[in-house]
Amino acid sequence: MTGPDRRRPVIALWNVAKDYAAGENVVHALRRVSLVVEPGDFVAIMGASGSGKSTLMNVIGCLDVPTSGYYWLDGVDVRTLDEAALAVVRSRKIGFVFQAFNLIPRTTALANVELPLVYAGVHRAERRDRAMAALAAVGLAGRELHLPSALSGGQQQRVAIARALVTNPALLLADEPTGNLDSSSQADVMALFSQVSQLGRTIVLITHEHDVAQYAKRIVRVRDGEIVEDVRVVPVGQPPPRHLPGYDPTVAVRVPPTGAVTAT
Repeated sequence: MTGPDRRRPVIALWNVAKDYAAGENVVHALRRVSLVVEPGDFVAIMGASGSGKSTLMNVIGCLDVPTSGYYWLDGVDVRTLDEAALAVVRSRKIGFVFQAFNLIPRTTALANVELPLVYAGVHRAERRDRAMAALAAVGLAGRELHLPSALSGGQQQRVAIARALVTNPALLLADEPTGNLDSSSQADVMALFSQVSQLGRTIVLITHEHDVAQYAKRIVRVRDGEIVEDVRVVPVGQPPPRHLPGYDPTVAVRVPPTGAVTAT
């Protein structure tokens, strides 16, 4: 399997809407949302409960399909796919990281990371090598044979990140990945996301926490099913800092064509 095509956007949404029936009423969860995410970007999507950010995540992750509009994922027109094809795209194009880790309790860290490669039909020796390398990359060399119960919450999330990365996906999609972690583990896991971003991975992270969003290169805010703010805090091509000195999430920070950062 080849890696993502660096010449095209990883995500391209245009005029996407998502409606749900609620009795005799219709809930407009997303309203004409347009969003482009280039390769190597690190985007935090923020919004209050009911804002539409979870629906947007489900659409981006091919867990749900738009009612109308267009969505291309790494060049694939998602509208044209049936359920079986969507499942293939999810397994090959997207690495998921969830708040609850979703590790198999009685299975070692190594076997948990190998699992997507098993489903992909990768030969045993190759998947073992790739899983070992992924665990080493997230700082868990020497803990490959530990069960999840023998790992801290932060370490379990690192296993989940390794599992998400082992297939070399076009997109790493993280849903509230620090929601079950203490502040110290949260900082460690977000520093890892920053390192992954510096390696050129494309990351979309769903969060309601400003402390988490500050690690991203770009912050998108959703309210009432619409994108109400899309600001860049780090120019494309530059690594995200672990913290943004003096960062104030209430101030919109934009990057004009010259690349100079200005506050508005």
